[in-house]
Amino acid sequence: MPPSLRSLLFLALLPLAMGAQAVVAQTVTPGSPTCPASDPPLWEVVHDGAPLHLLGSVHVLRPDAYPLDESLMEIFESAEVMVFELDLGGLDAQAMEMMERGTYMDGRTLDGQIPAEAFQEVTERLGALGVPAQMVAAMKPWMAALMLSSLAVQQGGYEAEWGLDLHFHRKAVEAGKTLEALETAREQIEVFEGMSAEAQVAYLLSTLEELDDAVDRMDRMSRAWRAGDAEFLADMIRESLEDSPELTERILFQRNRSWVPAIEGFLRDPRPTLVIVGTGHLVGEGSVNELLEERGWVLERREVGCFAG
Repeated sequence: MPPSLRSLLFLALLPLAMGAQAVVAQTVTPGSPTCPASDPPLWEVVHDGAPLHLLGSVHVLRPDAYPLDESLMEIFESAEVMVFELDLGGLDAQAMEMMERGTYMDGRTLDGQIPAEAFQEVTERLGALGVPAQMVAAMKPWMAALMLSSLAVQQGGYEAEWGLDLHFHRKAVEAGKTLEALETAREQIEVFEGMSAEAQVAYLLSTLEELDDAVDRMDRMSRAWRAGDAEFLADMIRESLEDSPELTERILFQRNRSWVPAIEGFLRDPRPTLVIVGTGHLVGEGSVNELLEERGWVLERREVGCFAG
């Protein structure tokens, strides 16, 4: 079966996790007797107005990530405004647009953009997983990379439907909360579509090299997230910076800079707000947290009890 459209769109939010090199770290399995009361990565911006929390997300998870700790759910329940990276109400239509933008319409083909052996590997891997050869032939390199990553993590049981973003979005809709987005799906697609041809090819070749380890890296990332090991997550991102500087600038640092003024606007909102974005945007150099602190805001790490699941 081809990857779900929702998982494909959410993989656009997660390429750093998939492309990160192996990082060795000891993390604690949530639910174990030694599970620390610090998961997942959660911060509060300390100021005189209504509470604003920044919650680091993993966009694709397994069902065993739930239920979440009651203290985290209390923060959600007290929030009147929920802010996500993008509008999650029309993901399937947005993912279809991504598929269209990720396909050549001018007669070019993927095999004309990448080495022959790489094209053969792409077609074999995607073909074995139900993606028609005709679709593969016209894919742009960045779309082929996302498709490969999505299929790989789905094989490991990771789905956008279980990701923290969609989980809280569904609950927010049910509760009638105000929903806001930091960017549009079109802006997100442009992150990839606007890459140079060389960067697109490099991204695909890197994805192919690391594809067999994608689930293992996702496992380690999700464990670190659940245990609140922000330093481990920052290390993963720092490793990924070495090989894909253009992609990293476009998908991480550029977006961080554009989000900060919007988040400052929510800080002036009299209503309690919960902002949920990928954890990679909240840790390390150039993160949203660092940029907010540079602008004079004070952030405090919030401790959350261990996951029940």
